[in-house]
Amino acid sequence: MSKNSGTKGEMSDTKNSVPLAEEHVEVGTKKVVDRRVSIRRTTRTTGKLIETDLMRENVLIKRLSKNEALEPGNIPQTRQEGEVTIIPVIEERIEIIKHYVLKEEIHIIKKVSQETYQENIILRSQEINISTEDE
Repeated sequence: MSKNSGTKGEMSDTKNSVPLAEEHVEVGTKKVVDRRVSIRRTTRTTGKLIETDLMRENVLIKRLSKNEALEPGNIPQTRQEGEVTIIPVIEERIEIIKHYVLKEEIHIIKKVSQETYQENIILRSQEINISTEDE
């Protein structure tokens, strides 16, 4: 009898129970702003006068007529005399006897000049300012 009465008691408890409250949980995220960041870029321009020396080289070419007879072992070569480069121009003429004639010399004279150059230019620079504002 004790076995049957125990089983009936358990059944009667589940049939007679009434739920009073039940808890539920929901999980989520919420965006919260706690401070703001401000970034500002500024560009400054300044004028600057630049000055430099520019080199210029001019060449003057002079042709000097010579028409001088040369010995076969005495043919002039290109040479430098101070600032002048001398380039001999040789012509071979055939006669009964072959001989060299210095027809002309080409003199190249270098002239170096210097001048000052100035120009106004614009230079730019940028800055970034970062500031935070707490809310």
